[in-house]
Amino acid sequence: MELFKRDGTLFTGTVNTDEKGRLTYTMAISCDRCHVVNGQRVWLMGMNNGRPYSHTGFECWTCGNTGVRRYVEATLYTAEKLVQINTTAATRAARKAEADRIAFEKAEAERAAKLVAFRAENVEFLRKLENLDGEFWVAFRNDFMRRAIAPTERQIALVDGEIAKRAANAASAFVGNVGDKIMAKVTVERIIVLPDYGFGVNYINLLRDEAGNVLVYRGLSDIGQKGETVKLKATIKEHQIRDGVNQTIIQRPKVLEVV
Repeated sequence: MELFKRDGTLFTGTVNTDEKGRLTYTMAISCDRCHVVNGQRVWLMGMNNGRPYSHTGFECWTCGNTGVRRYVEATLYTAEKLVQINTTAATRAARKAEADRIAFEKAEAERAAKLVAFRAENVEFLRKLENLDGEFWVAFRNDFMRRAIAPTERQIALVDGEIAKRAANAASAFVGNVGDKIMAKVTVERIIVLPDYGFGVNYINLLRDEAGNVLVYRGLSDIGQKGETVKLKATIKEHQIRDGVNQTIIQRPKVLEVV
């Protein structure tokens, strides 16, 4: 009688019988901690210039360098029994695959319905997001759509603030001509503190005048705190366009009054 292993390989070795009368064979479980190097099985930590190295010796404590982790008794099957087992396994796998397919399609339908409802509930916020370009806003929009959770008050304020800032920047025009001495009433919108390299603290002050024009000052002078409105006089150093925004660069500012 021909006997087979579970993988269908014909068995030709010694046949054993377990306590339940089943036909078995002794199967060696290979050691997964040591390796064969140059024809010799050793435990190693790695290779260095083609040579194995180890800080604790080359003996494998798991298998003693035999290559066998342990022995187990594995069942042998007749050809008929193996066909029966494989048929049952294939039927079970097909049922599971069908159940998984149905569950997946149901989950996808629920996700699609949820997304449609989510878009309908947040149509205005999504419209605002779609009009915001830039790497940060693309990532923000993708993450928002992935989560499909209603926007928080903070997110709404962030988006509305960005839209308002872009609208204000789009309206910014150059002030005066290079070399002009001007007097202006400006609001400090942002202060960037630059590193002190031994010459004092430098600041980049982003300002906006009453007409909505952006003025920028970089230097040592302290114009005011963020949010403060001041009257100052200064000299126009240059005009430049940064990120699509018309900016008037000023120098030698002198604060006349804090409004």
